[in-house]
Amino acid sequence: MHTSFSLFCFVWFCGNSFFKKNPHPTEKERTEIANKLNITINKVKFWFQNRRTQLKSQQERSENVILKQENEQLRLDNLATAEVLKNPLCNKCGAQATIPDGSIHKHKVVIENARLKEELSHMANFASHVSQMFGIPLPNKVTIPGDPLNPIMSRSLMDYDIPIQRNEYLVQASRAMEVLLKLGNVNAPLWNRNIEGGGETLNFVEYERAFPPSLGTKPPGFISEATRARSVVPMTSSTLVEALLNADQWREMFIGMIGSCTTMEVISNGTGGSRNGALQLMKAEIQLISPLVPVRGLKFIRFAKQQAQGQWTVVNLSIDSRIEGHMTRRCPSGCILHDMPNGFTMVTWIEHTEYDEQSVSHQYRQLINSGVGFSAQRWISALLRHCESITAIMSPTLNHHLLQDTKRSLRGLAQRMMSIFCGGVCLTDGQQWDLVADHAPKRPRIMAHNYISGFGEPMGIVTSATYSVWIPTNHQHLFDMLKTKDRCIWDVICHRIAARNMIHLPLGQDETSPNCISILYSNMVGEDNRRRSVALLPSGLCIVPGYGEDGAGGERGSMVTVGLQLLHPDITTSNMITMETIIMINDLVARTVQGIIEIV
Repeated sequence: MHTSFSLFCFVWFCGNSFFKKNPHPTEKERTEIANKLNITINKVKFWFQNRRTQLKSQQERSENVILKQENEQLRLDNLATAEVLKNPLCNKCGAQATIPDGSIHKHKVVIENARLKEELSHMANFASHVSQMFGIPLPNKVTIPGDPLNPIMSRSLMDYDIPIQRNEYLVQASRAMEVLLKLGNVNAPLWNRNIEGGGETLNFVEYERAFPPSLGTKPPGFISEATRARSVVPMTSSTLVEALLNADQWREMFIGMIGSCTTMEVISNGTGGSRNGALQLMKAEIQLISPLVPVRGLKFIRFAKQQAQGQWTVVNLSIDSRIEGHMTRRCPSGCILHDMPNGFTMVTWIEHTEYDEQSVSHQYRQLINSGVGFSAQRWISALLRHCESITAIMSPTLNHHLLQDTKRSLRGLAQRMMSIFCGGVCLTDGQQWDLVADHAPKRPRIMAHNYISGFGEPMGIVTSATYSVWIPTNHQHLFDMLKTKDRCIWDVICHRIAARNMIHLPLGQDETSPNCISILYSNMVGEDNRRRSVALLPSGLCIVPGYGEDGAGGERGSMVTVGLQLLHPDITTSNMITMETIIMINDLVARTVQGIIEIV
């Protein structure tokens, strides 16, 4: 046991470092290592041999992937060239061009067409092999095109774009799932414990050695973040898979994290009446509640596969990630699910993203770079909160003083409020906003858009004021203070006036849960002793841990985002917003921030 442990320590702590410097140690060096670790020389010799073999295999796999990518690019270039040759145009006048030697041109096209047929046939065979391996029916039969020079047999290559693209999605999804499964099963040295926010962070040096780049070369200015987290969730794996494949359920499950999401195309619903092999194209906006962090707009494929009874894997992978202007690319990410007794599931969640760091404010860069902002731990925590809230609503003993219909209605109202609040801060969910006042020192960003009633009629203009500020207090302590201190100290709506809690609905395991819904009553009275009516839409605060620029020393405070939305029924366009209104909004935000500072 001692010898095995010593060899293990050498491999992970000494071997890799020594191997980088000298992969072919001499007999003397091997003897020194063996004596130092009290193991045989043969064990040292075999370890170096195995390490060289592993490195060679990794290099061969990487070269193979690169060659496949180059071959695919050549195929696409040839397709484009063939289309151009069908209708050649003069570079000078733009008119139809004539080819001097038709026989030579025909001979070249025939040769090119034969080669393209062979490549397409290989691709179809590979897609069929992947389909059989993963149990997924091909969405459409890929037929080899006829000779484009024969009018009778000619068919436009555009007819094959959709099936070819779908088969490419299938190939990409299967490769991404292989990577995800390895990332979920392998521990050290691929993963390190994440001190900032829990979970684990990816060792990118080891990752790049073990895996070829899934999305090609990383664009200039892009950096990577990748995290992993595990937890037991009170939900079956099949239920969770179904929710992930339903855009509305997925957004509801992760309310506040997903600004908008749609299923653009269902390529496969699965096989055998189950979701095994389901493949679909999706689009989503992933958000962190702050005007200083851009929304992550993603277009990706989502692939679900049942590995065994009670074991599922769902993988996501960005497509069109090389298009200029994209600020985010999602590398193989997703979750690995294992059913447990009593309807529970062990969830391993992996998030791996490449993004343009220049688009993120300096105040949030360390938070995002560390993986806390969009981490796997955050997805797991949101999933657990979702499950706890459902349990609290359905429980006959918890919150027994409220009818179940009342609890369900309150939860639905709270979710709609959260969605509107997040959309106003992050400008998501398809709403069109006009800029009224941009960020300035100690001033919020103010946006505006038309508010439409449920009957499709305009009701006025809604302004959204958002402002992020640094508070030198631990985020958990600040959250506890906001819950326990008198709300009238910091809440601008009931400023200096006591608010009465009319209904309190905990959404956790007991009555003391910090996740809750409350209905408050505040009798607002102005200086003239008359009641004031405020047309307030969902507004609130978002608190996240704050770190220094270098991240040293752990959490140093909190980043607090204030978001206020006001309805102006007497204003019909954003151009009618006066300076007096802007000053009033600035004052509301400033008073809210000052109230938060006062309670710390």
